[in-house]
Amino acid sequence: MWRILKYLQHLFCLRHRYGHRIHSPYLFEVVNRVIFNASGEKGHIPVRELHLDLLSERTMLPAGGAGVPSRVHSGVHRSVRSFVRGSSVSPKYGALLFRLSRWFHPEVILELGTGIGVSTLYLASGSPGVAVHTIEGNRDRAQFSIWLFKRFGLGTVQVHNGEMEQVLDQLKSVVKGRILAFVDGNHRYSPTLGYLRWIMDQAGEEAVVVMDDIYWSKGMFLAWQEIISWPETRASIDLFQVGILLLRRDLNKTNLKIKF
Repeated sequence: MWRILKYLQHLFCLRHRYGHRIHSPYLFEVVNRVIFNASGEKGHIPVRELHLDLLSERTMLPAGGAGVPSRVHSGVHRSVRSFVRGSSVSPKYGALLFRLSRWFHPEVILELGTGIGVSTLYLASGSPGVAVHTIEGNRDRAQFSIWLFKRFGLGTVQVHNGEMEQVLDQLKSVVKGRILAFVDGNHRYSPTLGYLRWIMDQAGEEAVVVMDDIYWSKGMFLAWQEIISWPETRASIDLFQVGILLLRRDLNKTNLKIKF
């Protein structure tokens, strides 16, 4: 009921469909070209085809892991197709990650929460040749994602299996500057704040962070609200399913809500 109420509030507060009445050229481009794909970008199609193939993959993987348990599956094992349907990004949001990656031209991509690697495929394919560091706490899912990346021919993705905080500490020297980050791990208030603080400390003059499931729980919503108030967050875009943080120092403080 809480999420339903929040979604109705989200709809009531919507503005700026397709970038209408956005005065910043930078923000207009993000909304019009990247979010709503005004240029008709279709470079993600090969990834989408593999994504859809995984919907019939019956390989079983352990269901456990760090973070908040799944709301839709309580068994000891889950099939790959169950992970794809219930825990991976949808093709729609995967395409958005691809467009963000292609538009932003990051120096490095960081993903917190590899899962079985679907979102990683979209991020890495949008920026061929760019180093991708993705962290997964579950060993079996990490191994499956490595197999998936080899199958797709992605040699720039490094999968780090371990506790999120420990791996981030090891990555301080390589993940910095113009970062594109996708945060989809743990889904608790305090760890989420810690991850975002780490990313912002590592970011250079410009960075983009995508937070998944910002209305997943009251804790995640409170974390989102706090993070968009930080001075480093110059602009935020609330799509309900995900939130996009734009860390660019010349932007005026702006918070947008958009139906996507």
